Parts: sequence; C-alpha cells; structure tokens
Amino acid sequence: MSPPLPLQELSAALGAFPKLRVLVLGDLFLDEYLEGEMFEISREGPIPVVKLASRVRTAGAAGNLACSLKNLGAQVSVLSLVGEDPAGEELLRQLEKKNIGTESIIRLPSKPTLTYTKIRARVANAPSREILRLDVLPEEPIDNSLEDRVLSVLGAVASELDAIIVLDQVHHLVTRRILDELPAIAAAHKLFLQGSSRERLAEFHDFNLVIPNDQEAREALGIPGEKLPAGELAGKLKQQGGHREILLTLGPDGMAALGENREEAILLPSLAGEVVDVTGAGDAVSSAVLLGRLAGWDLHSAASVASHCASIAISRTGTHHVTLQELQEALGGN
Repeated sequence: MSPPLPLQELSAALGAFPKLRVLVLGDLFLDEYLEGEMFEISREGPIPVVKLASRVRTAGAAGNLACSLKNLGAQVSVLSLVGEDPAGEELLRQLEKKNIGTESIIRLPSKPTLTYTKIRARVANAPSREILRLDVLPEEPIDNSLEDRVLSVLGAVASELDAIIVLDQVHHLVTRRILDELPAIAAAHKLFLQGSSRERLAEFHDFNLVIPNDQEAREALGIPGEKLPAGELAGKLKQQGGHREILLTLGPDGMAALGENREEAILLPSLAGEVVDVTGAGDAVSSAVLLGRLAGWDLHSAASVASHCASIAISRTGTHHVTLQELQEALGGN
C-alpha cells in the first residue's frame, strides 16, 4: 500500500464531501439523557431520589452515524424503522432539523420506537455518574413482509446514492436475508458498500469495506479468546467474508488497514492527545473513511484522515460530531 497523500492535499480534497450521497441502513434509537442531583433516599424504599435538572434527546445508533456523516458535509438519508409514537416523532424531528433525509424511514403503528434512557446523578460535589438505564428493545428481528418493504425501498433509492453504510446494532433491521441481497443491489448500482456489526460480522459478505474492532473480528472468526497480530486478523476476516478491504480499529493502538490486492496490513498509530470521552469515536472513523474512499482516496489515506477525525471526537465531552471545518483545520488547511 502506498504512503498516504500529504495532509494538505487531503485537506484541499475535503471539498468533495458535500457532493457525496450516503444512505445509512441500520437500527435507529432515540437516546434520552436525564441529568440531576440526588438529594435524598426515598422513605418508601432504599432508592435514590434525583431532582431533574436537564433532559436531552438525540438520535442514536444509526442516527448518530448519520449526524457524523452530515457534519462532515455529506448528503445523508436514513433507512430504518420507528414506531408511530411520541419517541418516533421526536426521532424524526431530531434528524430533520439536521437536514438528514427521513423519507426512507418506515413507520410501524404496532411497534414502539427503540430507545435508550440514561439517568445520571450527582451526589454533593462528586462528579455525575450513570445510575440507571432504561431500554426499549426489539423482541425479534423483522418478519418477511418488513424485509420486503426494506428491500423495496433500497431498490427505489439506490440509483440516487453513492454509498450504503450498514450499522447493525441489535439484530433487528439488518437480517440475514437483507445482508445476503445487499451486495447485489450495491453492485448493480455501482455503490460503495461499507458496514459494521457488534456481533454478526460473520454474516457480512462481499462488502467493499468492513470496520470492526479487534474483539468483533475475533468473534466473527470464531476465535474470541485467541490473540493474533492485527494484520493476520484483518487478513483472515477479509478472506472469510470475501470483502475487498478491512479497517481494524485497535483502540489506543490505532488501526490496521488492509486494502484491496494487499497481503499485508498497514498499522496506523493513534493520534489521540488528551482522551476526554471516547463516545462517538467509532462513528467518526466510519464517516471519515467512507467519505475519503468515495472521494477517491486509497484506504491508507482515508484511514489517516479518519485518525485525525477520531482524535478530535475524543477530545470533547459527550458525543461530538466533528465538523468539516474542524477536520480541515486538523489537517493543516485554512
């Protein structure tokens, strides 16, 4: 794999990002954060009583990834499922106010919108910490009729896209059938197909690029407890899934990039300075790499830019969606 392009050249090429059209396919959550101060223990039971100070709602999972892509300038839409309930309405509002396309989202009158509710509390002068999380999760994957609807929407919008990025989080929307049919849809429309999955990466095949962490890669290969060099791990995963490229994230050890027609991976060190919050680092990497590959960069160059993007994200508190201007400044642009 050739050396990455010079950073200033990459910075100048970021102007291509706003022309790129990306569909995010995956589970969509409403994330709700309740923050307050614990001021007593309830007399009715030994549980803390928290005085609510703030409530924040954001689009999570596929929504987070869509926001990350949008902040980097891309034209973004989402294909997912939400209920016809207040949480679903709020999710659509959160996406639409960021100019993320919601036309492909399927509304389900008989199903609740998936939600994560996190309750954080302070005690006296101690830092705030999470004391409870409430989840609304799917009971099972979607049925055949919903699979038909999802595939129909994909077929209808594919000609208007440059890429599809798959985010499988809770085994709900992205079924085995959809995974099996996606590569043919992407190939027919010459789309770049990228994906990641917490637990089902072994079912992904024939993607242009998959981005797992090292544990996800080992589990996909059926060797969860075995330690392998990053390059070897990436090579085995590439061969197993028939993927063109692998980008293996290694936390503080950086990333391993294995490009098409390459036998050896390139190791990219982490660029992290002060680590404040790692939330959103994965979305930053996925977004920057995808847009870089669509802009015509090789994997090494795209991963190099993604490292800068992730270093910005983890230097901020909470989920920070890196902007195109922030990334350009980090690369030495004006």
